[in-house]
Amino acid sequence: MARIVSIIETTKSNIKHNRWLAASTIAVITIVFTIATFFILTAVVSQKLVAYYEKRAQLIIYFQKATDEESILALKERLNDPKKVESITYVSEADAVQKYAEYFEENPDLIESITVGTLPASLEIRAKSIDDLKSLMTYVTEEKKVNNSIEDVWYFKDVVDRIQTISKAINYGSIVLISSLGLITFFLIMITIGFNIRSHKDEIEIMHLVGSEDSFIKAPFITEGAIYGLVGGLISSAIILIPWYIVLRMWGDTETFQFIFNEANNIGLVALVKPNILYILGLIGIEVLTGVFLGSIGSSFAVIKYLNVKEK
Repeated sequence: MARIVSIIETTKSNIKHNRWLAASTIAVITIVFTIATFFILTAVVSQKLVAYYEKRAQLIIYFQKATDEESILALKERLNDPKKVESITYVSEADAVQKYAEYFEENPDLIESITVGTLPASLEIRAKSIDDLKSLMTYVTEEKKVNNSIEDVWYFKDVVDRIQTISKAINYGSIVLISSLGLITFFLIMITIGFNIRSHKDEIEIMHLVGSEDSFIKAPFITEGAIYGLVGGLISSAIILIPWYIVLRMWGDTETFQFIFNEANNIGLVALVKPNILYILGLIGIEVLTGVFLGSIGSSFAVIKYLNVKEK
């Protein structure tokens, strides 16, 4: 117990001795963590949106008029692979007319000329992913070559390719950015702790002379780095959470908020627009644990580099 108290007191003394450097380090860590958190949340939301719109991308198979329902349903059964298909819907000629009428209900002149038999029956397919949609498209294209009842196939290739491009850009961009910010935090803490070690070189030398254990000498500096990360993580969490929920509270009754809420609900991230204690604690916990981890690792490398030099 006395050993722990001594380590804590030494850590406090180190921080006080270079309080401006400590404050600057925490400030930079806070900025880095805030930026990283913002981009991580943006990446998560973007990925959820991409996944949501991936499933809404459709492959539509149109059939020749008077194609018997039995053969359409047989093709539907062959295509309905639960590993690839999110949903597959048969739209009869009568259903097609009804959907057309609902879509153009404000233009009765357009509806009058449409009767059962005017519009073809179809299969509307939503896949689990863009890759699955492309796979299904390949299968249907081959099927069309031997199945004369298939009149046309609609596949929104440009939209699908754009979604895939956005998804890849978000993935790679997030990895590069977050890795870079993590390295900045690591080296910042390493430099700060290294400076502190050099500024206490006489005290460290004396501790070596009186026979203090290496672990006892190193512990305060490693603890110092962990504290920088912990405090930076806490402040970053506050900067992210408090303004966000204040803005949401101010927008609570507006159409903008309702739109955001509906979109968040669609992609399964209601916690972003509706305070959730588990989400809040989870975010704070991740920030703090990441800060403590990076702080401890950065300070450990500084200790290995600089204290070993002093011991030689």
